[in-house]
Amino acid sequence: MTNAPGSEGTSPAPAVVGQVITGEAFVVTREDVDRFESGTWVDRAYPEGAVPEFPETLVEGFHLLSLADAVLQFALGDDRGSMWGLNYGLDKVRFVSQVHIGDRVLPTFETLAVEPKDGGFKVLRRCTFTVEGAERPAMVADWWGYQLPRGVVEKSRRF
Repeated sequence: MTNAPGSEGTSPAPAVVGQVITGEAFVVTREDVDRFESGTWVDRAYPEGAVPEFPETLVEGFHLLSLADAVLQFALGDDRGSMWGLNYGLDKVRFVSQVHIGDRVLPTFETLAVEPKDGGFKVLRRCTFTVEGAERPAMVADWWGYQLPRGVVEKSRRF
């Protein structure tokens, strides 16, 4: 695991462009898949057997994408420092190869850009999840975060 300047724990600066944070490998379990399907209504939209071609052990791409924030926070550990952040959006997401229940997934987060915004920073990271031993990644997502100093809220927040 790499926690370096420019991670959530310190003030980001353009000098951190190119930094790669490597997270701990993780495994998606059957229980995780069942909870995701229930929480996102996939189980209602596609009742069991509705799409017999869909492999029973396949992990949904959107399930992987939903894990990006938590996996990054686990990689950062307790080094939260003086910044906090919000999801700002996605530029591009690709589900390149399959992940199945029980596969070990290796996450990396590369900082591609840092831009000042309203007293904070927009940070673009390329989130890559790769199944251990695979040649190609399972998911690649270019993900923007908006980081602000602790105690500061974004200007558009409604109360």
